[in-house]
Amino acid sequence: MSQLYITPERLLTYQDIYTDEVLQALEALAPLNAKQKALMEERNQRRADRIANKTLLDFLPEETCIGPDHLRVADIRLGDFECSTIPEDLQRQWIQGTGPAAKPNAPLESSIRNVAYALLSGADGWMFDGEDALGQINAMSLDNQRNLKLAINRDSKFLEIAEKVSREMNKWSESFFGKPIIDDWKAQLDFTTLIFRARGLHLDDRHIAMENGESFSASITDLTLFVVNNYKALQAKGSSIVLYLPKIQTAQEAAFWNTLLSTLETHLGLAKGTIKCYVLVEQLEATYQLLEIRAALGLHFVGFNTGRWDYINAVADAMCGIDDFINPNIESITMTYAYMGAYEDRVRKAVNTPDQNGNFSLWQGGMEPNIPVGSEAGVKASMEKALAGAKREQAAGASGKWVAHWKMVHIIRPVWEKIGETNQLGREFGPLTYTQEDQLALITLEDAPLTIRGGRNLLSVALQYGNAFLQGFQAAALKPADFFGNDDILYLME
Repeated sequence: MSQLYITPERLLTYQDIYTDEVLQALEALAPLNAKQKALMEERNQRRADRIANKTLLDFLPEETCIGPDHLRVADIRLGDFECSTIPEDLQRQWIQGTGPAAKPNAPLESSIRNVAYALLSGADGWMFDGEDALGQINAMSLDNQRNLKLAINRDSKFLEIAEKVSREMNKWSESFFGKPIIDDWKAQLDFTTLIFRARGLHLDDRHIAMENGESFSASITDLTLFVVNNYKALQAKGSSIVLYLPKIQTAQEAAFWNTLLSTLETHLGLAKGTIKCYVLVEQLEATYQLLEIRAALGLHFVGFNTGRWDYINAVADAMCGIDDFINPNIESITMTYAYMGAYEDRVRKAVNTPDQNGNFSLWQGGMEPNIPVGSEAGVKASMEKALAGAKREQAAGASGKWVAHWKMVHIIRPVWEKIGETNQLGREFGPLTYTQEDQLALITLEDAPLTIRGGRNLLSVALQYGNAFLQGFQAAALKPADFFGNDDILYLME
């Protein structure tokens, strides 16, 4: 390789992942690494300037041009842009699950069970996480890729594990629902659309560097390894190649992702727009540029996802220079809380704004972190709360929802099954506007408890998560220390 250096030990141990085709594609995308570094420098400088000057985020000026195609903001807001039509296997995504495809320090037989649980869950889609929920220790990012490749290609090792897992899942289901959830385990494996979340632009890969010693983008790495290793098998099944893109803050960053996707498609001889992507709206800055992000990703873009926990933290970070911006206790910041409601409203309006061809995009609702493990009373109360949240999001216009555990799929999915609509594309919510009132709504606080207990809970969760994180478990079941030993209060997956 002329531009890149990969640790020899990893090259040898993961020859099935670092194939010749993958290495050639990495070389083709390597020149884009410098742009990733520049974008992250710009991101850090914007944040430093906001803190120093105590300035607020705002919408882009209409004369701004975005990306190498010089998309003009004023034109985008008039609908002069083109996004993707929704592929058949993404049109109904009532429930998407999320979690990593690997476990830390685990043999293949144990690690790949994660994929089996996901693909047998009955979820319409499953986002296999290479970022937030995947431990970034040792070679976990490569184990994650290996497990997905084995599952997509229906390797005999995976099928053997999947059959065992299906029996375990049915045993649980018979005790919880009084009936099995899997009839034909082999057929069930093909029900769920497989989606991959690459690492964000802020992260570097630990196994690859530029020949000059400069760090190499984890986003380029994950995109290349997942797509190149699996696109032929996915296309042979008639499945879409789908990514979730995390932590995007600006339309310029989205345009860079568009360049990455298009460059890889050209290298592989794929038509432009073959690779589809959702964007997780996790950053306050991104919420000021939603339509522009959608336009910048063009034919690759299929939808936005809204979340709660990450977004609350991103708001706090974006506002850290404003002395009087103090969030209340986090349990008070629900999706109907002042700035959260404004965020959700802009997302649903952005996806239901037609492009120049009349196409709309999807809105996937936020995470349901409950896990049905605890006392009978605790599970009953938590499941009622989870169902109420799902019903609210469905009524608000979401085409589906996320769950953090396979056991939640058949608890939440009936909310959408009862309505029966494939999706809510094009539902009317009124136009996006860009007034000062809109600007301030996205950072508006409302009266809610702000107590020592709330601060103590945050510290407790931080310590628990830090403990899990250092062991390689970036998806962990947590609850406030005040309720340890109380099975009526369930652990939540974070």
